[in-house]
Amino acid sequence: MICINVLSILILSYQRPLKQLTSCTDGIFLPQRLSVKEREETEISMNSIVKPYLLKASLFAGLAILMGLVLSAIVYQSTVKVRNNAIDLVEYRIPILTSINELISDLSEQERIIYEYYRSQDDEIFLTEAQQVKQTFAMHFTVIQAQPAFREQALIIDAKQEQIVRLFDQFYLAMQLDEDNWDDMRAILRQISQLRRDLLPTLKLIEQQTQVTVEQGHQKTLWQMTVAHWIVVAYGVFIVLVAAVVSWYIRQYILAQAKSTRLALFSQQNPNPIISVNNLGEVTYANPACATLLKTVGFDPDESQLLLPSNFLPLRQEIAQQTNNSLVLERTLAGRILQISIYWHKTLDAYDIHIKDITEHRLAEQEINQLAFTRQETQLPNLYRLNERLTGLVEQEVKFSLGVIAIRHFDEKVSTFGGEVVSVLVQKFAQVVGQTLPTSVEFFHISEYEFVVLCRESLSTLQLQKLVKRISPQAEQALVTQYGEFFVECDFGFVLSPVHGVEPDGLLKNAHIALSIASKNEHENYCLFDPKFANEVQKSALLIDKLRQAVLANEIFLVFQPQYSLTAEKITGVETLVRWKHQEEIISPADFIPLAEKSGLIVPIGQWILEQACYFAKSLITQGYNDIVVAVNVSPRQFSHPQFVQTVKNALQLSGLPARNLELEITEGVFMHQESNTISLLQHLKNLGVELSIDDFGTGYSSLSYLKEFPVDKLKIDQSFIRECHQNEEDRAIVNTIVNLSKNLGLSIIAEGVEKKQHVEFLQSIGCDEIQGYWFAKPLSENSLLKFLADKSSLTGVG
Repeated sequence: MICINVLSILILSYQRPLKQLTSCTDGIFLPQRLSVKEREETEISMNSIVKPYLLKASLFAGLAILMGLVLSAIVYQSTVKVRNNAIDLVEYRIPILTSINELISDLSEQERIIYEYYRSQDDEIFLTEAQQVKQTFAMHFTVIQAQPAFREQALIIDAKQEQIVRLFDQFYLAMQLDEDNWDDMRAILRQISQLRRDLLPTLKLIEQQTQVTVEQGHQKTLWQMTVAHWIVVAYGVFIVLVAAVVSWYIRQYILAQAKSTRLALFSQQNPNPIISVNNLGEVTYANPACATLLKTVGFDPDESQLLLPSNFLPLRQEIAQQTNNSLVLERTLAGRILQISIYWHKTLDAYDIHIKDITEHRLAEQEINQLAFTRQETQLPNLYRLNERLTGLVEQEVKFSLGVIAIRHFDEKVSTFGGEVVSVLVQKFAQVVGQTLPTSVEFFHISEYEFVVLCRESLSTLQLQKLVKRISPQAEQALVTQYGEFFVECDFGFVLSPVHGVEPDGLLKNAHIALSIASKNEHENYCLFDPKFANEVQKSALLIDKLRQAVLANEIFLVFQPQYSLTAEKITGVETLVRWKHQEEIISPADFIPLAEKSGLIVPIGQWILEQACYFAKSLITQGYNDIVVAVNVSPRQFSHPQFVQTVKNALQLSGLPARNLELEITEGVFMHQESNTISLLQHLKNLGVELSIDDFGTGYSSLSYLKEFPVDKLKIDQSFIRECHQNEEDRAIVNTIVNLSKNLGLSIIAEGVEKKQHVEFLQSIGCDEIQGYWFAKPLSENSLLKFLADKSSLTGVG
């Protein structure tokens, strides 16, 4: 209520500001250029306008106060009634209900005590508990006795309780007798139980009557609170209406004064030019900013009409057709870009024109656009511009060809020459290629080392070849830069739209797939996309995912191919080979090993192979094959891993395998890069005691210097030379040379892929040490190998 009355007082307080507003017109609201007489006339006029607002506001405020006093009295009376009901409830009704429940509980407790006494016959506990419950009952019963409305029920309860007390005494005396009086005591117990049951209806009656009284008081309280609530709500709504009406009067007055002041000052002090034009196109007003702008661009400051659009009169019809009667356009004046906003006042048939110099804004937009859509080092359109261009061509349903050009070995160039030199090299490359391209071909720079050519026609394969032959010779010539001459090679991947797709992302993806194929082709540096390429990429990605799961699902397993010594005529070793069984299908190592190498899975797979091979080799030694050597292939990626030597050491330690029983087969590609690191790594492995062999010797890039420098023990002749050696003189000569070379260098030699008797005879004749192939044994599982060794041991003396 206090808040409501305060609100009424605040409404009345608006009278004082209103009076003050009428007296300050000469200081704030009226422009200083008015004369004294004009000011006095304005004040008289304003007072005549303000007085009716003050009178009506006062009437509404007085009515609000009167309503507030009436509401206060009503709410006070309702509050008193609510208070009385609450006191009656708290001081009388609730204690009665509580006492009823306690009395019921006391009766049950009395019955429990006497039955417990009957059972235990403990006099001391009985007397103590009986006295306590008697006192508790009397205390709770006092509340009922104090209520006149329940006097009759109180007499009944008192009488029944007296009977229960007497029965307690009788029961106690009976328990003191030595006679066999159990039937009498049970009769007393039944009487006590019956008395408790007889009292329950009386207590329930008191409880029901009390609850009815409580409910009636509750309903009265709710009704009184509801009445007060709705009265307060009604008064609140009334106050809001009064405040709205008074506020409206005040607002109307303030708006009228503020509007005149704002209109007088806005145009004059606005930093942007503002012009008023009549329906004939004549300038009727121009603020000082117009003269400032005209003076800035070198025109007469009084020639405001120069700021108008040259076609202003024809524009009037277009403005009249606009829903908001306005139009925004741009024009150039003496090198400045002006944004002109024209507003038509329909009732006055006049125009307000607001002019803004947006030259700097437009220049900033152009600079941002240049940065966003141009590759800074080459100033060529970038990937964003390419996507925008492709989207436009696709929407226009234009056929086109797109090619991605990539500089080969870019990362190696960066690591060799440095980023700054390579950046200059890329700029020169872009310049040369850009000058080589026909004018109909658009050129884009989409990444550090990738460019795109876009032809607005679908070229044939022959035309694409001609385009490549036009670009390649120029691009692959010596590129002269400030840092010297450089040579680059590039690859091309092409797609045709809509044949190979219509989405920009899809086209670029397919072009990159074609580019990847071209980079792997030794004879051609360009490739036109074929859908089968995408299928192969998808198949490879799917196979990699399956391979990743295969490692976890234990689908990878090992087989072992025996190696036979031609000189000792016994099995001297086995090569460990990995197999993959997926959904009852054996996947060839030729399919998944390259993918494992590419994806990096070869490292964990290779570690698992190494560990399992060591454990198996140890089991062979345990079974008596002490001299057998287990060979494990090591991939280039696995070999280059910084923890590879430690991995080998851990495998030997965990399995307990002697290092001399482990042979690591390393391909020739490992020896081509970082020679000093490779020698160091091989030496660490030799220090462990393992044997080292070069796998697939003769197919890679090995040289005599490598064989001399690297601490290897064995050469393994690739099966491609063995396959036709029994009938091909060139293969025989190569194999013979490799064998002689190994003998001269003190290395042992083994030939793989031996499948015919003629192969064996030839290899024996030239002094080859060992053979491996289907002629002697195919790859075997662990159990099959053990059986094979057992069968051969009696014939060849295995181990």
